[in-house]
Amino acid sequence: MQAASRMGQLLPDLQRTATTLVHHGNTLADPRFWEGPKAQVFRSQIWPEVQRALIDLHADLTELAHGIAEINRRTAAAGS
Repeated sequence: MQAASRMGQLLPDLQRTATTLVHHGNTLADPRFWEGPKAQVFRSQIWPEVQRALIDLHADLTELAHGIAEINRRTAAAGS
């Protein structure tokens, strides 16, 4: 129960971090803010894959948070 509770406490920060990384990555991928050969590699080869992974991570963390909340609810109900 402690592990599930601690995970539930950590998940919002991880979700926020994933969202923030997507925001900053999108800014870097915008040629108005960063241009040049390395920017082009980032935009075309690196960022699309990383962006997708971060978006998927956020979705998975949201699903996990719901699962953890259900585990905590059921555990509390079983103990009463």
